[in-house]
Amino acid sequence: MRLLKTRYLIPMRPFLLRYFPVFIGAIFMGILGGTAVVALLEHYYPRAAPWALSASAAEDACVVLAVFITLCNAMIAYGRPKWVWGMYGLFIVCLLVALPAFRFSPHPFIYAESIVWPLLGLVLLSSKRHREMRAKCIELRHMRGKVLVAIEKRRKHERAIIRIKKSR
Repeated sequence: MRLLKTRYLIPMRPFLLRYFPVFIGAIFMGILGGTAVVALLEHYYPRAAPWALSASAAEDACVVLAVFITLCNAMIAYGRPKWVWGMYGLFIVCLLVALPAFRFSPHPFIYAESIVWPLLGLVLLSSKRHREMRAKCIELRHMRGKVLVAIEKRRKHERAIIRIKKSR
């Protein structure tokens, strides 16, 4: 039964207990902030504006946002910390699009939502815990690389032994 048990490079439970809330919080802030801004663009910006969205364009925008958020966070979790700038950019663009909408008198809840979620996302991304998580993910990526090098070295050694035995 020991063969079927997965072994991790670091203890998984303490890592998830410490860093998962801030990681998933940043994902949710991105999704909620992005969809609130899309709703603001769809319903409250004037139709004459070039950035106003139709219903089908709003659906497409939500799909693109979801794919972008997924890609950025998957790369962050994989140990590529520069992808956090994609999330920073998303939150800043959401704020820059939402702030001028005040003059079109949107519903107060949707307007507040389109401001609060990106701000909370920026706070989460710049928090100490999220920075620690990114540093740990980099360490994990380097550890995985060392393990892969060791496995390849062992495979080469085993192949050489097999070749020696075949030649006899």
